[in-house]
Amino acid sequence: MSFAEKALQAFPGQVLEKRWLQEAQFHRVPRFVVEYLLARAGGGPEALDKVRRLLEERYVGSGHQEWLKDQLLRKGRLVLIDRLEVKVDLATASYQARLPSLGEYTADVDPSLPERYPGVLYGLWGTLELSYEAGTGRVRVRQFIPFQASLVSLEPFIRGRAAFSEEEWTDFLLASLGFNPKALTPRQKLLYLARIAPLVEPNLHLMELGPRQTGKTYLLRNLSPEAHVISGGKVSPAVLYYDLRARKPGLIPTYQVLVFDEVAHTAWEDPSILSILKDYMESGQFSRGGRSLTAEASLVFLGNTDRPEPPLTRVLPLGLKGDTAFLDRIHGLLPGHEFPKISPDLLYQGPGLVVDYLSAALKRLRPLSFDPDLELPQGLTQRDVRAVRKWVSALLKLLYPNRDWPESRVKPLTELALELRERVYCEMSYYNREEFPPRGPCPPKPGSAPIIPVEGITWEELFSLLDKAYVPLFRALQEAGLPPPTEGPEDVPTPHGEMIQSLARWGGKRLFPKGSGGEGLEVEPDTPVERIRAFLGI
Repeated sequence: MSFAEKALQAFPGQVLEKRWLQEAQFHRVPRFVVEYLLARAGGGPEALDKVRRLLEERYVGSGHQEWLKDQLLRKGRLVLIDRLEVKVDLATASYQARLPSLGEYTADVDPSLPERYPGVLYGLWGTLELSYEAGTGRVRVRQFIPFQASLVSLEPFIRGRAAFSEEEWTDFLLASLGFNPKALTPRQKLLYLARIAPLVEPNLHLMELGPRQTGKTYLLRNLSPEAHVISGGKVSPAVLYYDLRARKPGLIPTYQVLVFDEVAHTAWEDPSILSILKDYMESGQFSRGGRSLTAEASLVFLGNTDRPEPPLTRVLPLGLKGDTAFLDRIHGLLPGHEFPKISPDLLYQGPGLVVDYLSAALKRLRPLSFDPDLELPQGLTQRDVRAVRKWVSALLKLLYPNRDWPESRVKPLTELALELRERVYCEMSYYNREEFPPRGPCPPKPGSAPIIPVEGITWEELFSLLDKAYVPLFRALQEAGLPPPTEGPEDVPTPHGEMIQSLARWGGKRLFPKGSGGEGLEVEPDTPVERIRAFLGI
């Protein structure tokens, strides 16, 4: 059975010939819009003519607002394909729609529309009906149908996946994204999947800094309506988190993926933005104006750099560059220089999944937990471990949505996850070698785990030296993923010249028994692990 026959049989009604998307007319709108329309038109060759005519008749685009207003005045009603963005007017307690085809002219919107589709507050593509009301001289949005597929069940997607081997499925995923798998190495294929991992794994934060024209932004922007792109400019707490005046959620609570494109040209002038951002990246929660919100948006930071050597993050703007607390919350740094530049040979011409169907499947996979047993090197911090687990979970969701992965496949995916996280560590080590001492070559060799020197004593040695009352506390620290201390109990002088004994030391930070008067953190056998972690900064 040929690749095309297998695809059509495994996913009936959800496969398109990607060569159709190369038409210049289709480049005027996002790819997921074109594929949505082609799929709804039947997906065959005859669908091409239907969608061409549909776009010719209903997609006006910017620069034609006077013609559009003339048609509304003459006919009273028009059906369009466009991107609808709704703004809240507090002065008049009304909702106003902005469309590229209407230019600066706004249209009235019923308040129920943003309740049904919150995404319109930031822009959604769809089919909409406009009417002209002669009595008021206003245009009104009468109806709006967004372009977004939905899956009631993952079962058809999982059954379709079962028809392919892993190698075939990887190629089919890349083909569905529009890339020719034959032009890519096995490592490049996995890196492309890592690019779309934020769509399938909540709160997975990544950064990619590399050459231009490699499709960094194009992939997420065109694959899913659940991804939103901010291209340079200023960002504010109201836009990102919550608008207190308009009483509406910001971009992070609204979208599944938020992409900061051209991050070097993004202004982070308000100090509160970064403090809230770091809190969110760590916990998935943030507070604003007395409100506490939880979100699952994955954050993607993209930028251009010509040099592949660390520190790549030297191109980040003021406020982000050199901030190791921010970098430590990035789960992986993709090697942007390993992606080929977009060329005709890289574009796929054969059958692949309709991207809005694929996007809907990824959305259904997103909340699921894929948590295999991992063999990780000693000495990783809890943030390292969390990052690696998120990467492995995301890649397994993409490759084995039915959770039927062979155990032999987990190790190479774990090695890639460790490498991506280690690239972040290299950046932090450049800015603060004392806190993040080098633990291997920078950048790390592809597929290699970090070489983490074991300093001081082991956990078991520490347990043998501690007062028995404190052993359970330190076992809890070990189970929480903290690295073993640099040193166990030590005789330490107080400021008054008296000698007291500490419990353990990590670098220059010591833990002391409660009431000892030591310069560090005094703990009791029932002290919370998180309090100790916060003190140690791990």
